[in-house]
Amino acid sequence: MFRTLITAALLATLPLAAFADEVWTLPSGNQVTYLNDDGNTAILGYTPVMGVEQSYIFVPGLGGNFDNRGTYTGYWVEPTYVGKTCPVSINTPDGMAWQRWGIMEVRFHKKGFPSKITLKRGDCFGAPKEKILLKPVVGAGLQ
Repeated sequence: MFRTLITAALLATLPLAAFADEVWTLPSGNQVTYLNDDGNTAILGYTPVMGVEQSYIFVPGLGGNFDNRGTYTGYWVEPTYVGKTCPVSINTPDGMAWQRWGIMEVRFHKKGFPSKITLKRGDCFGAPKEKILLKPVVGAGLQ
C-alpha cells in the first residue's frame, strides 16, 4: 500500500515537471529548450542538425520574462565541427570560448508560451538572414 502511494505521488508530479520547461521543435525535428536565466539573459539549448554536442542561444532581455515577450537580439554558439568558424572567438557568460557563432534575432509570435518563434540567424558578424521557425511542444509531445 505504502509503495503504491509513493508511486502515485511521484507519477502525479511528472506532468508538472514536464510542463515547467519551455520546448520548441526545429524544422529538423531537434528541440530547443529554455534552460535557465543568467540575470536578464535567457539561455536556450539545442543540438545542431550535424552535431551531438549542446549548442546555445543567448537572449539578453528575455530572462525572467514569461508573459510579455516580443523581439530580441541575441547570439548563438555551436561546436566548430558543425560548420564554418569565425575569424575571432567569443566568450559566453560561463567563460567558454566559441569560434562558431553569430547574431540572432528572436521574435515571439505571442506574448507568452506556447508561442511559435521566428529566428533570424547570421554567421559571425553578418546580419541575421537565415529564417528558422520554431513550433512549441505542448502536452504529450514534450520529451
